[in-house]
Formats: sequence, C-alpha cells, structure tokens
Amino acid sequence: CSMATARRRKNLFIDQRRLDRVKALLRSKTETETIERALALAEDFAAFEAEVNRVLASLVGRRGFVDRFPPNGSEK
Repeated sequence: CSMATARRRKNLFIDQRRLDRVKALLRSKTETETIERALALAEDFAAFEAEVNRVLASLVGRRGFVDRFPPNGSEK
C-alpha cells in the first residue's frame, strides 16, 4: 500500500481462540503480525471483490450473460 504508515497502540477485546487459529493458518510469529496480515488480506479481498463486481457489471446483458444474483435478492 502506498499510504504512509500511521501506527498506533490499540487495546482490543478479541476472541483469543480465533486469533490463535488465524496465527497458525498464517504462520505468523506474533499476534501483531497476525492482525496486520489479516487486515492486509481483508483489504486485498475487498479490492478483488470490487474488481470482480465491476467486470461482471460490464458483462450483464452481453452475449446471454444474465445476473443470477440481483443485489436486493429479488427474482428478475
């Protein structure tokens, strides 16, 4: 990320079992590293999802492509 790093100390209530599971999955050395990596993955996923949604939106109505999952959940 090109943004300047603004690190601040935080005091969080967090599910320790979840943190331990994610730490093991990511093979992180520290809890801080685990949280940093998990947040980076969430940012990457959000960017990926936005790109997929953009591309899919550009395909709707072309060559028989039909949006089977309308955003409000209603049938077309």
